[in-house]
Amino acid sequence: MINSRMQDMEYFLLGVDNGYGQITMSPEPQGTINISISTITKAVSDDIRYSDASYLGLTHDKNINDTYIIKYGGELLKVQYVIPDGRYTQVFLGIYG
Repeated sequence: MINSRMQDMEYFLLGVDNGYGQITMSPEPQGTINISISTITKAVSDDIRYSDASYLGLTHDKNINDTYIIKYGGELLKVQYVIPDGRYTQVFLGIYG
C-alpha cells in the first residue's frame, strides 16, 4: 500500500550561503526523491527534534537528511528528523519558511 502512494518529488538543499552569512535553500531543484507523504493527525510533541512536524514521509532513499526541502504540491516541506532503520526511512517534515 505504501509503494502505491509513493511519488517522485523534487527536492532542494539547505546550505547555500547567500553572501550575507545566512544559509538559504538552493535556487534550483537538486533532484527527485521517491517518497510517500502523509499528514500527521496526532500531535508529535514527544521530542524537540520533530515537535513542529506536521507530515510524515516514508522513502527507500537512505541518503535523505535534514538539509532536504521537498516540494509537496504547492508547499515546501523541510526534513526535520530522519529515522533510517528498517525497510523504509521515516522522515518527519514541517512547513519550510
